[in-house]
Order: sequence, then C-alpha cells, then structure tokens
Amino acid sequence: MQFYTVFLVFGIAVVSAAESDVQELPITVVENLHQQWQPLVEESNNLSTDGYLAYPGQFPYHAHLYINNDDHASTTVSSGSLITPNYILTEAGALRSNIAYGNMHGYAVLGVDRGNPEPEQRINFNEAGTQLHPSYDIATVRLEHPVTFTTFVRPIRLPRLSDSRTYEMMEGTNVGNSFDGTARYLRNQVMSNYDCSEQHPYAVAYWFYICTNAYVGGALCTRTHGSGLVVEDEKGPILVGITNVIYWCALNYPILYIRVSEFRDWISMNSNYVFDA
Repeated sequence: MQFYTVFLVFGIAVVSAAESDVQELPITVVENLHQQWQPLVEESNNLSTDGYLAYPGQFPYHAHLYINNDDHASTTVSSGSLITPNYILTEAGALRSNIAYGNMHGYAVLGVDRGNPEPEQRINFNEAGTQLHPSYDIATVRLEHPVTFTTFVRPIRLPRLSDSRTYEMMEGTNVGNSFDGTARYLRNQVMSNYDCSEQHPYAVAYWFYICTNAYVGGALCTRTHGSGLVVEDEKGPILVGITNVIYWCALNYPILYIRVSEFRDWISMNSNYVFDA
C-alpha cells in the first residue's frame, strides 16, 4: 500500500485574530509562489479574519484543485473557478511547478458543502488538458468529463467583450479555504492600481492586475491562489480576478489578482468559453 503525505500550500491560512488560544501549526511549503509566510496573526490586528462561513451553494463556481506529479509524493492544493461544464480558470503557478516534475495530474472538487460529500463532484484532469499562459500567471484546466449542473455546481460568467470597466470602488468577493474543509469568504473594495502600488511595499500593480483593499472589508487569512474575485452588477456575479499575490493577513497588504478582462482572447483560444459581445 502506498501512502502520501499531503502538504497544504498556496495561500491557505490557519488562524484568525479573533482566536484567543493560538498555537503555531507545522506548515511545509512545497513551492513559494508569491506567498510570504509570517508569524501567526497578532490579536491586535483587528483587520485579520478567517472570513464568513459560506452556506451550501453560495459559490457554486468555486473549485478546489488537488495537483500531483510522478516525482513527489505530495499534493499541491489550489483553487479555481468553473467557467464552462468542462473548464476551470485558475492561476498557472501551482500547475507549472508540478508539470516541471513530470506527468502532472490531479482532480477538482466542486460543490463543497461543509463536509457533506453528497453534493460534491470530483473530476480528474491531466497535463494534456492543461493550458498555461506563456507569460502570465493564468491557466485553464479541462476536466476529463463535464460537471453535472446542480444547485451546488454552476459556472460563472466572465466580463463581456464590451466591458471596459475597471471595477474600482465595487465590492469584490473572494473565497478561501480552511483546514476543516469549509469554504470561507470576504468582501473587499476594489481599489485603483495606482493606490494598490502605493500601499503595497513589495508589489507593483501592473495593467494585468486588479487589487482589493484590506482596509475596506478586512484581511482574509484563508485565501488560496487561483480563487476567483467576483463582483456583481445588474445581471449577477462576474469573475473579474484570479488570486495571484498573497501576503500574510497580519500585514494588511492589498491582494493582487490577475485581471480576467485583459486575457479574454487567450481564454477564448484555450477553453470553450464563449464571451458575450
């Protein structure tokens, strides 16, 4: 019998500032993709939070990605967003690092319901069905078979071709994961790229980024790379960002996401998503 050790990485945080008896948990970082691991959250930081507990079906597009390769007996945990019955949009870093080791493969879990496995759908994917952008941290994953649409599993729409909004000052929702398997989320104000660069001591918000402000909404300690940033307009939720640059929540730095609207052509060519005009 073969045993595997699972290391949880890519922005999964472990504690909240609201907890009173905090003990340090052992964490092994398989790959350091933008993540700056810091000491545990200080109780004096009132912005730090584990987020709100999502109710079943609240984020039916959110996917947990479990990524493996043939060289290492470890699993990389990331997130993504379902955009069609067959495709998930996510960040490229976790996939690229596993592809480098050879024969990347894994599975997506959708419809997570607070530990209840009944609504969950687990679908495999492999290296052949994965497309990585050659220059930017964005990827598509083709599932080996389509999802079944339910109350708990649904795709999310992307910005239409004519949508030129920056989404500044809008409220963006981002879903994170906890060690207990629950989905947690937080809503933050989308900020300008200029203000993002001014507030962040280590990152520059280039044209392909979109940022959220920890000082308007809080600092989510359970963020994961690849998780979607979603805003809502009169037609419903829209996926506008993919979590990319995360720092420890105690620092209150802006979070940087890949701006989906800048990659519509690439997404069209590397998935079966059809953009509205």
